[in-house]
Amino acid sequence: MKENMKPEKNVKGRKPFNCGRLLCLLVSASLCAAAFFVSGCGSDASGAGSTSVKASASEVGSSGQAAAPADTVTVSAKGSSYAVPDRAELRFGVRTQAKTASEAQADNSKSVDAVISVLKKNGISEENIQTTWYDVSPQYDWNTGNGDTITGYSVSSSLSVKNVKIDKAGALITACTEAGANEFNGVSYSCTEYDKYYGQALKQAVVSSKEKAEMLAEAAGRTLGPVTNIVEGYQDTTYAVNAKAMSAMDGAGAMEESAQSANLLPGEAEITANVTVTYVLK
Repeated sequence: MKENMKPEKNVKGRKPFNCGRLLCLLVSASLCAAAFFVSGCGSDASGAGSTSVKASASEVGSSGQAAAPADTVTVSAKGSSYAVPDRAELRFGVRTQAKTASEAQADNSKSVDAVISVLKKNGISEENIQTTWYDVSPQYDWNTGNGDTITGYSVSSSLSVKNVKIDKAGALITACTEAGANEFNGVSYSCTEYDKYYGQALKQAVVSSKEKAEMLAEAAGRTLGPVTNIVEGYQDTTYAVNAKAMSAMDGAGAMEESAQSANLLPGEAEITANVTVTYVLK
């Protein structure tokens, strides 16, 4: 009997069964399954692999359920206010002619210097006086058919005088003409209280936007809710005064106005504002 109970030999190519390795595999599988269960069903929705859906605060209603974004209506509107301008910008010109360019330039410079001197005597500071044009041109003999023959030279120069008080402008035009300005190239107006009137126009634009939005909401069978966004549009600063040069003629003495002084009537200036406003639709 003992001879028949010999130990069994390993079959070639077959490894012994490893019970410890099997136990490790079973433990690992159990841990993975537990982790998956916690991730998929747990209350922490921020974890990786979470299947829960989280709505943002703006999308959650009072009941705690996700709500659709509110409907809106966007309108553009214009507002206006009216002011009487109290400042003027005057544009003078001096044109001279002579046989030579140097003579025409000398005569022109003399007249321009005289005009500038008059301006300064009447309280206009240099920062409000600007040379806007200067030109030297040859003159030709077109009457005799010799169009290529130069008969002399013409010199033109222009001055812009800003921030002149309206009640001083007429007498200033007369004084500059007498000093040598032989051209007057126009006038434009501005308001020292531009910001005040522009603010009024802005408020009117917002009021107008609400009126338009209410009409649209009513036509759609809805009502108007609060404002969600306001955008200021293009600002036309035509009637705005340069604050840096506001002192023009403020301290100047009264000018002697002649009977021939120009009489300027600025009328009313329309100051406008534009806005684009978005409202909630209920």
